[in-house]
Amino acid sequence: MLVIRHSLKVLRILSISFVLLSVFQAGPVLCASEPVGIFVSSRIRPYIEALDGIQSKTNFTTQVVYLDENPELARHYLKNGGLSAAVAIGPEATKLIYQKEFHIPVKMAIMTLDIEKLVKGTRPCGIDLRVPIAFQISRIAYRLGTGRTLAILYNPQENSDIIAQASKACEEYGLNFIPLAVSGTDEILKKLKPNMNKIEIILFIPDSTVISEKIVTHLTKEALLNGIAVVGYNHFFFEIGALLAFIIDYREVGIKGAELLDDFIRKHSCFMTSPPVKTEWNQKVLRILKERHHDRWADIPGVITDAH
Repeated sequence: MLVIRHSLKVLRILSISFVLLSVFQAGPVLCASEPVGIFVSSRIRPYIEALDGIQSKTNFTTQVVYLDENPELARHYLKNGGLSAAVAIGPEATKLIYQKEFHIPVKMAIMTLDIEKLVKGTRPCGIDLRVPIAFQISRIAYRLGTGRTLAILYNPQENSDIIAQASKACEEYGLNFIPLAVSGTDEILKKLKPNMNKIEIILFIPDSTVISEKIVTHLTKEALLNGIAVVGYNHFFFEIGALLAFIIDYREVGIKGAELLDDFIRKHSCFMTSPPVKTEWNQKVLRILKERHHDRWADIPGVITDAH
């Protein structure tokens, strides 16, 4: 009888040890009292699509707060909500959750441009909305051919680092590069017009000086009239006459974010990555370019769509 009792005691100890070991190996276990807080900057369509993507994929209990509707409630949850993780959708939410006063075990940001610049002095995790410039230039060279001359309009105070990367990528992928630095909108045409006869491609990047829809639309029309291909960074550019556009699917950003969140929580990892993106090709614009400048664009292939 003593032997049996002793054996049962040993089995109980081993069972408890196995459970504890499993917990530590699997990472933190979330329960209903430890929700994931999702902080959304505002109710604009891209953010709502990203939120839908997260909620469609995650298995965690979530608590959603909109900053523009109730910023104090957001601060309350971050400070007293007992959250296991905080997810930011949009720049305002990103700046909020990464404030040092909020001690959340896991923080992640998505739907925000240049996250590491925005929250300097921290180690952010998540998905940056900026499509890597080297990827864009590699696609341009592959689709439109090497040996072409590409220009980028940019504000040097904002995007000098991106331009340095672009210069390196153009050299690597066989394109000539003309960086056009502008400090104000009044300088855009002054810098662009003297170079029109040399430029074959204008690549637009997110930049506060070159962001007006009116200006971008005018520049795209001017480019087409001069046989210059425009490449943009969202579907708006495709609609106004870009030959190529890098399109981010915001719901897919949310889905990818949910997968990363699971990884960050269970494996204690943290890193930044780029958004899922596809390249849209405008066949109608290609026909116009061939009419305007046949020798330049005669050898370009037809409709091509790819994803990254």
